[in-house]
Amino acid sequence: MDFRLTEEQQKIIETCRQLAGDFLTRAAEHDRDRTAPVENYEKLREAGLFGIAVPKQYGGLGIGFLGYTLAITELAQGCAATANSFNMHANATGSIAHHPDIPENVKRMVVDLAINQGKLMCTSVSEPSSSSLLATSYTPSLEARRVKGGYELYGKKAFCSMVESSDYVYLYAHPEGDPNPQASIGFLVPIDKGRVKGVTIHDVWDTMGMRATRSNTVDYNGVFVPDELYLHRTDEFLNDFIIRGANWSFGGFAAVYLGVGLGILSYATELLTARKAKGYAQPQGFHPDNRHRIGIMASELHAAKLAMLYAAWYSDTYGPSIATFHHFMRAKYMIAESTSNAAHSASVACGAHGMTKELHLERMIRDAATAPIMPPNIDACADQVGLLSMGLNPMEAMPPLQSVEPPVESAQKEGVS
Repeated sequence: MDFRLTEEQQKIIETCRQLAGDFLTRAAEHDRDRTAPVENYEKLREAGLFGIAVPKQYGGLGIGFLGYTLAITELAQGCAATANSFNMHANATGSIAHHPDIPENVKRMVVDLAINQGKLMCTSVSEPSSSSLLATSYTPSLEARRVKGGYELYGKKAFCSMVESSDYVYLYAHPEGDPNPQASIGFLVPIDKGRVKGVTIHDVWDTMGMRATRSNTVDYNGVFVPDELYLHRTDEFLNDFIIRGANWSFGGFAAVYLGVGLGILSYATELLTARKAKGYAQPQGFHPDNRHRIGIMASELHAAKLAMLYAAWYSDTYGPSIATFHHFMRAKYMIAESTSNAAHSASVACGAHGMTKELHLERMIRDAATAPIMPPNIDACADQVGLLSMGLNPMEAMPPLQSVEPPVESAQKEGVS
């Protein structure tokens, strides 16, 4: 286990730290107006970060998932919504560049679009009926119909962060007529910021936190995807996207929320070490209640960060596996828990001085509210960690809810009593 960073990794992390300082100056405005931080995306492009998730062999920065984890954590401390959205670009380019079933020429074409042509990409997996507690609900219902020269897509995707600012969307669709619900085709769909025929973006994202991610719902009604943007086909969507792609599929989200938690801790520390109550010589950080809360926050977030770094290092070192998935599940659980706890403690310790909207803490606390529900949610993470820690096969666990077709009725139809 070696968390030492290369000079290249350190340089990119420092670039992200500087960008975060700039993003912070506009974060409140974008949060208030729920506007897309397009100028931030442009600055990320100008800084050469559109290839942050791409290996060097394809012309990317090649900093690995460990380097990416620390870089996106820095960005999140400036504007969490920008980091959470840009993570979708990293998800798309990283997943595609590292996927073993996608042809080399297709990978190079996608990388060329992102790095050389400066095209922004988002990843879209959620659908209106999906649940962050139920992994199987993410199997795509968006339908792909074969037509001359490519495919047409029909259906909806929900919670599509950054979609209206993106040039392409990385998504999965179910092939028309295939009886296997997990049969899926990965596509890179050209949408040109929602201007492509057949793409309708519904502005529904008016939320408590992460307001500037603009995670709206998208209708696809006959959108054409040419054969050259067909990525690959799988008959095991859950294994392909969630297990094999655990780092990009949800590890990046975890790193973003680690940044939110660390940002809350940093803000609370600065406020409590600077403010003095009337009639007292020492700042409020000396108060036993406040130093107790800061101590717990710092300890929990430090442990969560180490869990995240270990998962990232393990992923870089050993690649995708059930063990890698297990490490990311633990890290994501710890980050969701510690960031939620930090939000609560900071609001108590900082009091009304931290709750006014002109201060950054109030926004970060609202952003932190989404940490436990970002897929897979905190309960789903604990569930998987529990099974894997006991050496049990998650596939053998009983379904938590009754399916649309009750098991008994299904068995009777098949002639089983």
